[in-house]
Amino acid sequence: MAQGHSLRTEMERLHKTFNIDFVYDSSLPTDHAYSGPSLDGMTLRRALSTLFRGTGIAFRQKGRYVMLTSKPEKMVKKRAVKPSTRKQRTTRKAVAENEDTPDGGDTELGEVVVNGSLNSPLLSTQTGMRTLTKSDIMSAFALASTPDVVKTLQRFSGVAPGVELMSGLYVHGGDDDENLFLMDGSPLYSVNHTLGLFSSFNVDVVKSIDFYKSGFPARYGGRLSSVVDVRTADGDMRHVHGSYRIGLLDGSIHIEGPLRKDKTSFNIGLRRSWLDLITRPLCVIRNRHYDNDKLTLNYYFHDLNARVTNIFSDRSRMALSVYSGDDNLHSKEDMSDKYDYEVDKDITDEHMSWGNLNAAVDWQYKITPKMTSTLTTFYTYNRSRVTEDDDNSTIYQGQESSVDRISNSYRSTINDLGYRASADYRPSVHHHIRFGTDYTWHSFRPQTRSNSNITGESGAVDTTLIASHNSHVAHEWNAYAEDEVSVNDMWSLNAGVNASLFHIAGKTFASADPRLAVKFQVCPRLSFKASATVMSQYVHKIASTFIELPTDYWVPTTSRLRPMKSLQFAAGVYYQPDSHWLISMEGYIKRTRHILQYCSWTGLEPPADSWDEMVMDGRGRFYGLEVDAAYSNRDITLRGTYTLSWNKRRYPEFYPDWFYDKFDNRHKGNISAQWNISPKVSMFAVWSFHSGNRITVPTQYVRLPNVPDGHPTTVPGTSDDDGSGFVYEHPNNMTLPAYHRLDIGFDFKHRTRHGHEIVWNVSVYNAYCHMNSMWANVKISDTTGRMRLHNHAFIPAIPSLSYTYKF
Repeated sequence: MAQGHSLRTEMERLHKTFNIDFVYDSSLPTDHAYSGPSLDGMTLRRALSTLFRGTGIAFRQKGRYVMLTSKPEKMVKKRAVKPSTRKQRTTRKAVAENEDTPDGGDTELGEVVVNGSLNSPLLSTQTGMRTLTKSDIMSAFALASTPDVVKTLQRFSGVAPGVELMSGLYVHGGDDDENLFLMDGSPLYSVNHTLGLFSSFNVDVVKSIDFYKSGFPARYGGRLSSVVDVRTADGDMRHVHGSYRIGLLDGSIHIEGPLRKDKTSFNIGLRRSWLDLITRPLCVIRNRHYDNDKLTLNYYFHDLNARVTNIFSDRSRMALSVYSGDDNLHSKEDMSDKYDYEVDKDITDEHMSWGNLNAAVDWQYKITPKMTSTLTTFYTYNRSRVTEDDDNSTIYQGQESSVDRISNSYRSTINDLGYRASADYRPSVHHHIRFGTDYTWHSFRPQTRSNSNITGESGAVDTTLIASHNSHVAHEWNAYAEDEVSVNDMWSLNAGVNASLFHIAGKTFASADPRLAVKFQVCPRLSFKASATVMSQYVHKIASTFIELPTDYWVPTTSRLRPMKSLQFAAGVYYQPDSHWLISMEGYIKRTRHILQYCSWTGLEPPADSWDEMVMDGRGRFYGLEVDAAYSNRDITLRGTYTLSWNKRRYPEFYPDWFYDKFDNRHKGNISAQWNISPKVSMFAVWSFHSGNRITVPTQYVRLPNVPDGHPTTVPGTSDDDGSGFVYEHPNNMTLPAYHRLDIGFDFKHRTRHGHEIVWNVSVYNAYCHMNSMWANVKISDTTGRMRLHNHAFIPAIPSLSYTYKF
């Protein structure tokens, strides 16, 4: 007999044993205790029949999905005979139909709505793990009415968003380059559009997102702070359908369906912005009023996702996934000054482009009923390019008399080619073993430059050409093994190790990173968890700002440096008082070593030549407490998160003591709500709050007298060497005002006579128009000599509108 645990606990065990997913409404009594026989050794259908017998829950299996719903009731006649009078009485009583289902049988159901999830933090073994579906993202507030994966993750506890409007992801004190982004197993290096305004993931094609901020399983490695594993959906094997959306700044079209019914399917999503369609006519109108100053400004981005899936048999299937993303910014200014017989022309032409190309082929083969193997080959291409041409010329009496042309070109690329072989083995209901290996060939070419200068007068022109490039080739191997063990009804654990080798320029780095997560299920509604993880990172992003720019570039660890390392401990308690509420509290302590920061570079293009000689090796110390609460019923969903955290760093070459990080937001809170007012109208709102980001400001301005030898005195920490300047107490010594805003939106739905759905979305970002600080600078009064801090805030309320047609 199974004692002391719920139907949902048994469903989780079946999910792990048979690799199935349950689809059900949250109102079903899955929290009720199960007291039937053990399901070990039973076939799937018999186990399902046994589990739900007498519960009022009916099931239907379709592929890997098991759909649950309440059993329909029917009126049955009951004939009773009164012994004293021998009279008969007929009554009607509503009883659940099909109280028991025979082994191997099932109950046919209609469409059901997905509301329940076995990925609930209450049941999963890992700490800090959340799973999102497409519907989770589509039903949340979206900036510019464009659903966004990264901005949804920014609302989670333990995550700092960085700069307002940008798609930064600073998890448990880590930097933005410490997040591992995977799309169908292929790594992404750049995940933003419009300098971070939008992320690169088109939600139309997304199936699920697994987000880890602690308790990392051994199958993941290569980054310190988080894992974002995005999986795109297979196309519909039976019917063609899709949608198109027209938003404030971009639009998208999505279509999926069968190529061969029940055998081959496709899923295609295309997204493009149309800011260039706005800026081009505006420039034309502007240029009509300026004869000697012509301006051209164009910007657009696009995403293309395509997936083709083929099912060879019940045991074998293959999928090809392709992603292409690109940003293009072009500006041109043509200025001319006319004199009596002479015209001076100055043409400045700038072009910036950056993007990704990813392709992955995934073959899944079921070796035995208990073992499945997966082989993935992938290719990743990341690029950024900046060109600038400045053409100055003088035209005298219709002929070019002098010329001065300067052309600069900058290009950075990454090419990754690799494979990943993995196996999934379930020897019994108590063990889920995963093991595998992968290899990646890296080719980094940061800052390939070319410069040309053509100068002179007519008939005597000098040309100067300069070119330089950097190239790094590296090899990375990984092997992992992990076992998710269900010790008994109360204890489960996930234990494993990730071993890696990284070889570059004759130097090989090796690391063995242990992982452990433990869950103690006190009762069906209460569990405790703890985890300890070690992570290693061999690549770094070199940037001079906190905004993603095409001048940023990635480089591998070199022989002069050591790989970045992190050690993180996390623990939490998870409580579900009823089917509507889920409350959790997690704490974490994280230590990092060999994290990097540029010593003194302040330009937009940090040099790639001998970059490892210009960085400082430092350490990080991060800890905090996270509280999450969620409530949901048929019409209302409420979520609240709160984070109390401390983020500290230390770079001995820069400052001898520990100092707070720029994004050390002591308090961070988020409250979101979704209300289905009617079948046709939905409302959603998000209120966000966090302590202000930190900046470094001077505390004194000093003027020192000259010493007797006549030379000015210099003071360490001053901003110049002439005996006067600003004195800075310590880095990031001031906190900007607290950040807060309210976002609201409405969805208005309408179904056409053809059965297609139309959705109008109306949203307002920063509804009460609170001008949040972006940065501040210090100025000294010429009259009083006092220092004053000037705050800069620019983001007002932003309304948006979108139209979606689903067919």
